[in-house]
Amino acid sequence: MLDLGWQEFMLIALVLVVVVGPKDLPKVLRAFAKFMGKAKGMAREFQSSMMEVANQDEFRDVKKAFDDAKSGRIEDLSSPMADVKEAFDDAQKDAGLDESVKSIKSTADDLKAATAQEADKVISPKKPKNDSAAS
Repeated sequence: MLDLGWQEFMLIALVLVVVVGPKDLPKVLRAFAKFMGKAKGMAREFQSSMMEVANQDEFRDVKKAFDDAKSGRIEDLSSPMADVKEAFDDAQKDAGLDESVKSIKSTADDLKAATAQEADKVISPKKPKNDSAAS
């Protein structure tokens, strides 16, 4: 797992004895073992939930589509990919991304137009009229 030899374990044990002390060493080792047990349990739970997600039908269809693409059976890709596109479009509509994107684009266009107007004012300011009769 960690690929530690006996020399590394001896060094770690020596440092633990010096830092923690022989009196509190069993408590520290018990706490460490309890922590490692919890970490392994969480890793096992995470792995099982990922395997459960991976075994769902939609992901199997996508995996099959990729396998078909790898093997060169392009004609078999149309229906699974259409299902994936449909699911993506549904998720996009449910999230309201279309309206957000349109709103952002319109705001950007408004800012662009306002910036262009301000730039025109700065580049070509109105010249004051000279009164030649006053001279």
